[in-house]
Amino acid sequence: MVNLRRTREDVLVAVLDLVHQKGFHSTGLKELLATSGVSSGSFYNYFASKKDLARALIDYKWGQLKALLFSETQSDTIAQLFQIIDQLEAIHQAEDPCAGCFLGNLIVELVEHDPSFRPQLVQVFDEWQQEIARLLWLGCAQLKPEFEPDWVAQQLLGAIEGALLLGRLYNDPARLRKCLDGCRYLLRSVLRDWTDQAAAGNPPIRLAQQV
Repeated sequence: MVNLRRTREDVLVAVLDLVHQKGFHSTGLKELLATSGVSSGSFYNYFASKKDLARALIDYKWGQLKALLFSETQSDTIAQLFQIIDQLEAIHQAEDPCAGCFLGNLIVELVEHDPSFRPQLVQVFDEWQQEIARLLWLGCAQLKPEFEPDWVAQQLLGAIEGALLLGRLYNDPARLRKCLDGCRYLLRSVLRDWTDQAAAGNPPIRLAQQV
């Protein structure tokens, strides 16, 4: 049983980038088998169907992201949120071409064709928003009093997903950077020391700079 779980994960690791770049529906079973190096019989031992593979990929990718971005909590959780944006930028700048958010892509690709994927993806993005909100609540002393952490988390996640979607559309590293700078602007704008940062020579990103 241990070997079965290990091999199942190996298949997920092997096909993740292929599905990310090509899309789930555009990736045929033959490509999945060739990329993973397993036979069709072995594949169906690990996944009841291609749909079952999609569900496993969603959980696996979210587990990867959650471990990378949220596994450790720093003492300055607001600084950690800026670091998370930096990490996401580094990941997607390294892609050629920029493929956008794997999980965000599947909202359109899977839910449109099969609404049964909606609850799973809703749960993933709810958890992502909750992780952001958790860091904001821990650092809420740094927020302006009129900004509620749960609301800021919702806006920040939406801005991040929008930036990654446009990154995929334009496939332009400079455009992706500017869009993610908008996320940084959003986060800076809710901080109490916004004016202090500007006075210290670290002015906010002006909206006029955003394309």
